[in-house]
Order: sequence, then C-alpha cells, then structure tokens
Amino acid sequence: MTIINRISTIFASAFIILFLGMVAINRDDIPTILPAGVSPKVSRPGQDLKITYNWDAVPMDKNYSVWVHIKDASGATVFQNDHEPPFPTETSTWSGRFSYTQTVFVPDSLKTGTYIIIAGLYHKTDRHQLNAGPGVKAVPGLGYEIGKFSIDPTAPVPPLASDKKATLDLKGYKITFQDEFNGPLDVSALGPGTKWIAHTPYGGDFGDAQFSDPKDGFPFSIKNGILTITAKNEANKWKSGLLSSLDTADNGFSQLYGYFEMRAKLPAGPGTWPAFWLLKSPRAKMGFEVDIVEQYGQWPGILHTALHWWYPDRRHKGVGDNFRVEDMTTQFHTYGFLWTKNEMIWYFDGKELWRKPTPAEANEPMYVLIDLALGSGWPIDKTPNPSMMLVDYVRVYKQTARQ
Repeated sequence: MTIINRISTIFASAFIILFLGMVAINRDDIPTILPAGVSPKVSRPGQDLKITYNWDAVPMDKNYSVWVHIKDASGATVFQNDHEPPFPTETSTWSGRFSYTQTVFVPDSLKTGTYIIIAGLYHKTDRHQLNAGPGVKAVPGLGYEIGKFSIDPTAPVPPLASDKKATLDLKGYKITFQDEFNGPLDVSALGPGTKWIAHTPYGGDFGDAQFSDPKDGFPFSIKNGILTITAKNEANKWKSGLLSSLDTADNGFSQLYGYFEMRAKLPAGPGTWPAFWLLKSPRAKMGFEVDIVEQYGQWPGILHTALHWWYPDRRHKGVGDNFRVEDMTTQFHTYGFLWTKNEMIWYFDGKELWRKPTPAEANEPMYVLIDLALGSGWPIDKTPNPSMMLVDYVRVYKQTARQ
C-alpha cells in the first residue's frame, strides 16, 4: 500500500467515527439517551444546578460510565460531571425508561453566556454509540447534546437544600444503640469486648492519613460530653481516627432498618474528609454501603450522600447526590438516615434531603462507622495541622410500633 493510500485510509476511518457520532441510527440493542432536565435554567457562577439524566436503556456488553462535558459557546469544555450510572450497564437492571438527578456545582469562573451539556457512555478510553432520542442532537465523537443552561451573575440566589421545615418524626421508635461520650471512650484497636474498634473490620484503611490504634489522648479524646477525633501530621506523616461498631470477629452492633443519627461539628480546611456511614458485615455475600454524610473541607457547605454496591466479582456501582446546606464547620448539626424495608431518607437537622427506594441488597443488618479521613483525591498540603472533628453523640433507633 502506498503512503498516499495509507493516509487516505486513516482519514477515512476518522471520518467514519465522526460520522457515526453525528448520524442517528436507531437500534433496539443500544441505549437511547433522552433530553436532560436542568434546574434552574439560569444560574449564578459558583451556585449549583440539578441535571436530571433520562435514559431508555438496554443491557450492554460491559459496564460503561457516563461522561458529561459542559461546553461554552466556543466549544471548549469548562467543567465535567462524569459519573457512574445508577445500575451496572451489563445487568438487566440497566433496562427501560428511568431518570436520576445529579447536583452540579458551577465554577466561580464561568462567564455570562449559554452553556451546552454534552454526554455519552464510555469504557476506559472507548466511547459507545447511542440512539439519540427526540430533542437530542448527536455531535462528533459519539457525544450527544442533551441540554443547556445560562449563567447570569444577577440571577436569583437559589435556596439552600436545608431551607425548609424539619419533618423527621421518631414517634414509635426507641434507642437501641447510643454513645453520648460522657465518659471514657470504650474503644480498642480491633476488639473484642469494646463498643468501638479503631479500624475497619474488613481490614482496609483508606485516605491519606493512617488510622491509629487508640492511645492516651490520640486520636480520640473526650471533654464535656464531646468526642474529638484528631488528625495530626508528625514527622511528615498524617495519622487520624476511625470508629467502627463491629469488630473483626463480627461481634458488636449492627441493625436491620431504623434511624441512625450523629450530631457533629466537622473540621474546617482543605483536604479533610469526615464521614458518618454504614456497611454490611464483611462476611456478607456482597458489600453494601450507605454514606449518611461525607464532607470535603474545600466545600464546608456541601453535604455528600451516596449508596455503593460492592459485587463479589469486584464490580462496583454507586449513586449519590450533593446538597448545599449551612456551613457544617462553624456549628453542630445533626446528620440522620431513616431506613425501612421500602425506602431510605437522608436528613440534615431533621430536614429531608434525599429519598431513595431501598435496594434489595440493603435488606441485611449494617454497622456504624465514624471517621476523619484525609484526601479522597484532594491535596492535603494546606490541611490544618491538627484538624479536629467534634461529635456530640451517635444514636440508633428501631421502630417498635407502626404509625
């Protein structure tokens, strides 16, 4: 083959890829991407907007992720919202018409104008062709224009997710587990026989600070009914603390359904990553995790919630959302999670933030974890040393009578 023929072949192949991305070829064996809902349609820089992704899905040959690029009028990508879909795309649950909403935080740097939302599916470095539903425009590179919004610095400031009345009602519930932190902390490194252990029972630390065995005054201390979990950098090595209500022998506290609450003041400063969460026993056939609250120190008023599935074959899926609330680092707030056979509800100061149907995989007991981790992909070079998470109490309730 001559050089000219080789070049022609290369350009022809590139043209075919671009062409396929722009031509709507509706097929029954590939998903259809539908127009997204965007609220508000006009937002201020630095504020948040909600994007509702809509699909008509069919099971696929492998698990794909969703890529989302927000582009300005020149076609430049100004920020992204790449994420995992709510169901693994190679399973039967990725099927039929469904929607889910993601909260996106608009960068402060965005200028006045209109921005386009381009989305698609990818696996590693490969993108997958989709059907473009009515109102969706296929664009080069197997991307799909699914919506738009505008930026205007004079747009109304959206209310906080917590600007509402408290609706939590615990009538008919009783406390089954609590720690008011009024005395010495009942903790050991790995058990047995203590209320808490200082490591995960599945043997996996995480983040950029090592979770330490408890010693006198570190990483846990109690004063005036408040537990302090301290993260500290000594000799260029960060150490911090974690508490688990289940030990490595599967002894301790876990519960099926109920209401789980922590009252806490979270640490200020970039790089901190405190959390209050639940896990199924490490001996369960598959893992399931509920993040009641995760908070990244760069954004003291953004509360993260999530569900995670950990499959025996090492597949993982996760769904979550973010909520703008009051600054969580300046005063104490309550973080709650109501779990029944049919639904899950997340609360902030007794105000509902998020509601999801209870997945089938969540119908087993889960245990409680509290930790002050660092990092999660964010730099820790400017993290305050020390950083402290203050916890007033942890309480778990169980329903005793139907209302």
